[in-house]
Amino acid sequence: MLIELATPRKAHAAGRALLRNVNSVAPQVSQGDAVDFSGILTRNAGPARAPDGVPPDVLQPIATLADDVESAAAAQEAPAPREGGFLAELEQEVRSQQAPEEPDLEVIERNTRMANAACRTVTDYWTRLAEQLNTLKPATPSRYVLDGRTVLERLPSHGFRVVPKLRVAHSGDEHFESVTLAWRVGKGERLQLLKDFPTEIERLKARLSFAGINAFESQARDPDSGRSRGLQFEFTADVSASVRITPLHAEGKIRLTLLNLGSLERVEAEFPAFAMRVGELDDLARMICGRPNSFLKHAQNIDRREP
Repeated sequence: MLIELATPRKAHAAGRALLRNVNSVAPQVSQGDAVDFSGILTRNAGPARAPDGVPPDVLQPIATLADDVESAAAAQEAPAPREGGFLAELEQEVRSQQAPEEPDLEVIERNTRMANAACRTVTDYWTRLAEQLNTLKPATPSRYVLDGRTVLERLPSHGFRVVPKLRVAHSGDEHFESVTLAWRVGKGERLQLLKDFPTEIERLKARLSFAGINAFESQARDPDSGRSRGLQFEFTADVSASVRITPLHAEGKIRLTLLNLGSLERVEAEFPAFAMRVGELDDLARMICGRPNSFLKHAQNIDRREP
């Protein structure tokens, strides 16, 4: 009599090849009904128990095969160790900080040439502009407030001069540090201001310093009693104004600083070096003359400060 061992149909891929060999014919060595061995091979069953009346030499190979099948299925279902994650991100961040990327020397050299070329363009343009403005002495719609009662308005501009700072290499290449166009706004009028409160004194000092005005300070006293009346400031009411460009060589940009153009204010902005063309410089010249312009429309990183 022959017995066909039944194989569970519900099995995993890893153990499918092994279970396929279980469908074999085994010799019946004892009298009686057929024995169902499916419980031995079922993965979720409890501990295998030898059926009654089956010799050990028949059960041993089947039990060993069942153990192999279960081990293969368990190995397939075991989750693989996760790669990456937050720890891997931290490790990558540490590596990036320890080994920073080296700058591209070709890009830096190209940006440096662009920045120096922009400074040369500005120097030549401002040199011609200063000659014309010194002849015209334009009166701009400026308004400089020194205190609540002293306001300087609609003053002429004069004394325009260009101050480039640069060094020339042996090869003839120019390396600019800055280019400044400076001038004075005023009629040379002498003023005297008297302040007695400490807060007013400090506020006036700050505004005069911001305007580039050097004042002579003295203690004012009453001629009869000799009592102090406060601190007296005497000065020439000419305001210092300027436009300065500073090249940012590695970035291929220039930083523009506008000082006291129309009011006591300092404005800083950045432009790409290639933006310093004749059209943009014409717009800047309009701003210097107090005429309508849109020079700062496309500026970057604008910063405004007042005294």
